[in-house]
Amino acid sequence: MRQLQWQERFDIGVDIVDQAHKRLFAIVDKIMELYVERHESKFACVEGIKYFKAYALKHFAEEEAYMRQIGYPGYPAHKRHHDRMRRETLPALERELYATDFSTKAVQHFIGACVGWLTGHILIEDRAITGKAAGAFTPPQADDELSLIRAVIIEPLQEILGQEVRFVGRFSTEDMIRDAQYYEMTCHTRPGQKTRFVLVIGEAPMLRAAGMMFGMEFHSMDEAARFAIRELAQNLIQRAAACFEHDPEAYEMEEERFLEEWEYNQEFSEHAPQYGLLFSVKQDCFALCIDQLAAEKAPA
Repeated sequence: MRQLQWQERFDIGVDIVDQAHKRLFAIVDKIMELYVERHESKFACVEGIKYFKAYALKHFAEEEAYMRQIGYPGYPAHKRHHDRMRRETLPALERELYATDFSTKAVQHFIGACVGWLTGHILIEDRAITGKAAGAFTPPQADDELSLIRAVIIEPLQEILGQEVRFVGRFSTEDMIRDAQYYEMTCHTRPGQKTRFVLVIGEAPMLRAAGMMFGMEFHSMDEAARFAIRELAQNLIQRAAACFEHDPEAYEMEEERFLEEWEYNQEFSEHAPQYGLLFSVKQDCFALCIDQLAAEKAPA
């Protein structure tokens, strides 16, 4: 696996922010080189991850100060993204690392989650600070379904992947996507209400998407690639979830996992999802299934 590459499209044009992003990528790359590729001592990995966390928290504080200084209107929503990373994601990753004694799988999870989060956050949220991306999402008010799909799914994906994304049409769970991987995420959207999202994507385009995010080639699916795709899917699903709520922050993730093919078939054996959307990136296709689940009955 070659070196993690910084990409020019990650630059937002604010030096203090861009330099911090480059440093964060460099730290993750060093962790990957020392522990995953060269299998150096656990001590080096522990120190590298401590340094990444400390530097990330310092960067969040500096970036938030900059947004307040320029009066950036998207500051409250942007800060919530930082808060989730520092209060939920990073602590959960740390717990997994220590619980597994810094296993290779857990370290790859840490790398994939951090790079996936950084890539999506930089290209969508941080570039919005200088007007280079759409930033905080506001669901379109128009009833035009195609404009909604473009705002919710196509535009964010094009920002992240740097590739043209096309809406092909309706997707049926009977349609075949070669070597499909199934990523499911269930959100609690209001008391007793849940929304389920399933991303259906072939292994080859999943590897290419992970490669675009990392700036490197993947030849087989490993934990880093899988967790990078998780972060990509969650960024996409956050936008889709906003369609079902007036407040995009009004949902909470309840469960997320990769499904086996038999589980996916079982999930939709009795009914089709309410929305099945098929997209293409160059020669590859992927689908997003969206299903509002029945309200749970209150206990008697």
